[in-house]
Amino acid sequence: MSGLGAAGPGGGLSVVVPSKDKPRPLRATLACLLADAADGGPAAVEIVVVDDGDTPVTVPAGAPVRVVEGPHRGRAAARNTGARAALGTRLLFVDDDILTGPGFLAAHAAHGTGPGFVHGPLLEFPGARRWLESESAEAGPDATRAVLGGGRRLVRNNLEAAVLAVADGTAPDHLGWLACVGANVSMARAVFERVGGFDEGFGTRWGCEDLELGVRLLAAGHRPTVDRAAAGVHLTHARPDRWEQHDASHARFAALHDSAGVRALPLLLTGSPAAYFAAVTP
Repeated sequence: MSGLGAAGPGGGLSVVVPSKDKPRPLRATLACLLADAADGGPAAVEIVVVDDGDTPVTVPAGAPVRVVEGPHRGRAAARNTGARAALGTRLLFVDDDILTGPGFLAAHAAHGTGPGFVHGPLLEFPGARRWLESESAEAGPDATRAVLGGGRRLVRNNLEAAVLAVADGTAPDHLGWLACVGANVSMARAVFERVGGFDEGFGTRWGCEDLELGVRLLAAGHRPTVDRAAAGVHLTHARPDRWEQHDASHARFAALHDSAGVRALPLLLTGSPAAYFAAVTP
């Protein structure tokens, strides 16, 4: 039996899910997490949803999910709010549009309260919008298992390809901060608090607040682990002003950490991992 809801100051995993006006993706994310927790999940785990949108978050009736009010100041602030409300000694940040499979929670929990941070590699689901609008998405865990099992076309984006290259030793080790992908990353609470959490100065703009935390983690001596047992699928969605927001966030990121890797980040996201690695390797 799972200890869902039993995470406390003495131990356990806290899953922090910031959510902003994505009811359908959030339902799919929670269906995955709840099914995993109920079927051989960690001995102690809690799920904390941070309601950061304009419409109230709804969770499945009777589900052991705690909902806390968000600060409405962006994803960094929402994640920090969830971390403060959480009770566990390990914090797992999962976005509200991520599908996860059996063993996901146990994989993150197994890393305990030691140093470092853990990322589960992500694949993109280009057909997510149509899938979410179909009746099949309402089937819960069965539908998500079909997606995770390769029943739909999935692709890996440039950032994830670069993270795997760093993990495999085929890319510069000093780029380990790329593995701090806020959609699927965990670390000990003590580590998170020691480096100061997410930088809320990024505000409501999209992008870079998670990678910036990764730079500080790496500088503090915390190495990344890419755990393939903690993999997930991102429900790809359109963001019309994506790059305008990212440009502003990247400018802040580069101002905080003026390094070749940070400065050249747009080359990775809009170009290719190979071009990026060539640009940042002395």
